[in-house]
Amino acid sequence: MPTTLITGANRGIGLELVRKFLAEGHDVIATAREPDKANELNATGATIYPLEVTDAGSVAALKASLGDRPIDYLINNAGIGSFAGFKDVDFDEFAHILAVNTIAPVRMIDTFLDNVAASDVKMAASLSSMMGSIENTTASYGLMYRTSKAGLNMALRAAAPELAEKGITLLALHPGWVHTDMGGKQAPVSPAQSAAGLYKVITTAGPSSELRFLDFEGQTHPW
Repeated sequence: MPTTLITGANRGIGLELVRKFLAEGHDVIATAREPDKANELNATGATIYPLEVTDAGSVAALKASLGDRPIDYLINNAGIGSFAGFKDVDFDEFAHILAVNTIAPVRMIDTFLDNVAASDVKMAASLSSMMGSIENTTASYGLMYRTSKAGLNMALRAAAPELAEKGITLLALHPGWVHTDMGGKQAPVSPAQSAAGLYKVITTAGPSSELRFLDFEGQTHPW
């Protein structure tokens, strides 16, 4: 039975990823900032741990709890959004978005590197966004969010060859425009649809020494 660790699993795409991976027979470790308040997550049957991804001590505590347990799939789902444009940038908020969306996934991969390397699959997938595509950006709205996801893509792409030496494959994934608190009510993709697509992409991508930027339907996304 493969083991999957999913961050930010208390709602939205993260919660649906937990449900999908459990339904497909995975042993799922799910994290949330406040597990006691995550009623829907607690009802899934996943093993749940508290985690604040921006807190080094919290990440270290999770590592201590899991020890040397192999992790086949590490999924960095936790993230926050903003549609503010250039004139509305709040620099304290900007720093927080970078901490959650860019730095935290890299910290998670670094902290659990040996766990992933010890598994059979050796996959670390991080949720990016089409808004992190520099090629496709033509407007300033979402500047802080766009920058955080573009930065994540660069960090993963830079790390991929080095991690490939340990047999680890990295993926950057666009989950679609999803009907969540972040995506808004007008978004055309449901969290369950996104999770189902992401599950297929993550579990069928196969090994690679280079980072791939794929959407939830398996299509290559422009950098």
